[in-house]
Amino acid sequence: MAKEKFVFIIDLGSSNLRAIVAGRGINNTFIIKAYKEVEYDGFYEGKFLNQEKLASLFENIISEFDIESSVGYDKIYIGVPAEFSSVSRSDVSINFGDKRKIKKQDIESLFYMAGEKAKHIDVEVVCVNAISFALDDGRNVSQPIGESAMSISGKLSVIYVKKEFVDIFNSIVASLGFEQVEYISDPLSQALFLLPKEKREDLSLIIDIGDLTTSIAFVKGDGLYGLTSFSRGGGFITNDLAEAFDLTMGEADRLKRQIVLSLKGKQSDFYELTSDDGKIIRLQLNSVNEVVSYRIEELAQVIGKCTKLYTSEYITYLPIILTGSALTKIKGGRDYLAKCLGKNISYGLPPIPGKDKPSLASILSLTNYALNEEN
Repeated sequence: MAKEKFVFIIDLGSSNLRAIVAGRGINNTFIIKAYKEVEYDGFYEGKFLNQEKLASLFENIISEFDIESSVGYDKIYIGVPAEFSSVSRSDVSINFGDKRKIKKQDIESLFYMAGEKAKHIDVEVVCVNAISFALDDGRNVSQPIGESAMSISGKLSVIYVKKEFVDIFNSIVASLGFEQVEYISDPLSQALFLLPKEKREDLSLIIDIGDLTTSIAFVKGDGLYGLTSFSRGGGFITNDLAEAFDLTMGEADRLKRQIVLSLKGKQSDFYELTSDDGKIIRLQLNSVNEVVSYRIEELAQVIGKCTKLYTSEYITYLPIILTGSALTKIKGGRDYLAKCLGKNISYGLPPIPGKDKPSLASILSLTNYALNEEN
């Protein structure tokens, strides 16, 4: 019986870094051998805020996981956040001359052509995926291998990563003794794990709101139709609360965990929290909710503008999936965002029993993608 393959993955959030060692369990579940989440300085507007500390952070995780003494961990997978990546769509085609069955090699040729067209000095191609295929008889097919045709064309999605990002982590990985590193698009891995194939036949939208950044991924077929991000997230809500009510960031974070945006209180309704020095702070409920609502309204405005840039024809029925921990952990946060956008929003839940939380969507999606690559 073949030995179970485990993968080592790093998930780079804007203020938290997560690492996991996992293998495939029964019924597509995961066997998790090691898991760690640590706060770090993170990134903002496409730059790591304390880049020189990244190497020691990786080294500490590897030491704690005992990776070096384990057999088979010669490769590391690193998730690429939307803020360090971009997407382009490429139309490519092959004419066979005569009608024949389409082979796997034909599809690989289309992907290679799209990747070559997309090469640029400032970026590296992470992956090429299919949005849709069309045959010369006019049919659109999602699985063209085995179909008979004289020609095939593909609308393909090309995902890039900034060369600067790759250089940083190639250097770190090489210093730690790994033989290989593979970069995985975080938004793509979420799209393929959270949305079943039938849900990807039409355009869908995944909004991942983190602490300092929000990504907006437009999903179609097996690829990303578009991708954008902006530097706003849950940390801004915490900061707003701290400024508005003269709180420390720790106090503001504890307050944020109490908030229920659906509540409409009276003048006598308050949130109560314990200050850093042990005193009780009472804050008027409606005033606190207004501060949080204002920031969510701002997020909704930017999301709405980004959506219109990509998808004017799909606006009326665009399915929206929400992941990340920034709004999903605020009671009523998702519903208020939906109200601001005028659309229904569903949580992006990993299909793993006991781990079906939108805050785990990123790390578990990367895990699923890496294990599929190994197989």
